[in-house]
Amino acid sequence: MPTYGPFNRMRASMFRKAGMAIGRDVTIIGPLNLELSLNEETICGISIGNNVYLNAQTRLACRNSRISIGDDVQVGPRVSFETATHGIVYEPEIGRGLDHHEIRVGNKVWIGAGATILPGVTIHEAAVVAAGAVVTKDVPAHTLVGGVPARKIRDIGPSAQRQGAIA
Repeated sequence: MPTYGPFNRMRASMFRKAGMAIGRDVTIIGPLNLELSLNEETICGISIGNNVYLNAQTRLACRNSRISIGDDVQVGPRVSFETATHGIVYEPEIGRGLDHHEIRVGNKVWIGAGATILPGVTIHEAAVVAAGAVVTKDVPAHTLVGGVPARKIRDIGPSAQRQGAIA
């Protein structure tokens, strides 16, 4: 499917019909990369709020967990949401094992290109994740984080946002 014009809204409609909870005015610039368990419960574990923009090659890896994205969220290209992780220590009976944890993205969040959001993370309201960041811990509201692993760069209040100071 082409990546322009009406096709971007059609993608949201198709995923909605497949069982995802998708709000109004959602734009998905294709392709959207989904890694799911092959069951209806998992695809229903993804919820996307109103007025959300998912740029090209967004990855939603949602095996046996949930991903919730709030309202007025912007996601840059090649952002990856990963709900599963392996342990660091190798255990003879189970290998490295596999843990699943939900990811939550609050309202008015902006996630820059190429960022990776790891299991169990909550990104709170109006936070900004810089391009290329690897988010391993919760991000407080009105905070800019960046780096590998992501660390707080600074607070971003409403006046800083109006002046474009977060660019």
